[in-house]
Amino acid sequence: MRPHTPSNMVYGHRVRMNVAQLAKAQGLRDDFESLQRLRRGRGISSPDALCTLSSYLKRVLGIQQETESYLTQGLRTLNKLIESSPPHERELLRMSFNIEGRLGDFDWLDRTENFSRQYEWGGSSRNVRHQADIALLQLLVRTLPASEAEPIPSWDGGVAREPGTEPGTDVSASNFFTEDYVRNSPRFNESWKVSRCVDICGFGHNRMAVAYSVEIGQMLRAGGQVRVLAQDPEGRSVLEANRRSSTPKAHDEAVRHQHRSGISTLEAIRIAAGSDQLQLRLYDIMPPFTGYFFDPNAESAHAYIWFWSWRQPSAWRPGFLVRGAADPLWYKRFHDQFEEMWADGETREFVAGRPQ
Repeated sequence: MRPHTPSNMVYGHRVRMNVAQLAKAQGLRDDFESLQRLRRGRGISSPDALCTLSSYLKRVLGIQQETESYLTQGLRTLNKLIESSPPHERELLRMSFNIEGRLGDFDWLDRTENFSRQYEWGGSSRNVRHQADIALLQLLVRTLPASEAEPIPSWDGGVAREPGTEPGTDVSASNFFTEDYVRNSPRFNESWKVSRCVDICGFGHNRMAVAYSVEIGQMLRAGGQVRVLAQDPEGRSVLEANRRSSTPKAHDEAVRHQHRSGISTLEAIRIAAGSDQLQLRLYDIMPPFTGYFFDPNAESAHAYIWFWSWRQPSAWRPGFLVRGAADPLWYKRFHDQFEEMWADGETREFVAGRPQ
């Protein structure tokens, strides 16, 4: 399966979320800008370029002093981080940094132009530049304490197919749980392009909010609606979720900060889109699943559902697709849970930067 990146087109109009705003919402603006500086011009021509990095990133790369040996080791560590990135980001990061001129003696704009010609999925060179910024931010997020590296299972799944349509038909679990939570499927990406509304429930939504910031903004600008249920950063359930994580954080405040960052990211997307149709509510519960319900009340309604796992990487979360037309009973059972959690008396509305 070739890498797939969602289109930035909505009814012929290009809309891009400013990735610097997302980095600011995550509290990573200075670190993000220092990564951007590395890719300017012809990229990283020598280890000395790492001297411009932020102090946080120098610590991540083990650069204790700006000596030749430390900088050389830091460059090797950066290269390892790039090579361990998700497949759909790895090529963008290689192109961005162009370490020691591996992609030729081209400046930044020429590299993105060459990339757009080489990889059809990248789209225009302008689109490639935006995707590269998203990849930089995702790389940075993965360096944070207790964050998962790309959690790729040793077995990659097999050929995806629709679940059996006849009641009682035996279906292999491998062929049913085909939706990877980390490396999202092309059909999940396609759902963002063709839908006008989405209902979302889950935990913190931090990674997904960054990865699909463009698509959420497009939906809002096109007059669509986005409803999000997220765990309350100030509640107790976020601590229980951390306890179940494969990479639990050592301190409660670090857990709460991560969830606040997810909310700040969603708020930044809403402000950038200039829309009041992104509604966010906070609940202090352990949600039974993560769900993305596209066009939830239309004939084309369909949902992607992921169950939680106990201390296993996110890519091991069992995920599947259920279509309202093909499985009305099960689709309704899942979406009714969303509606009941949304309307629950203890669920709080989040408006204009403050919980109500």
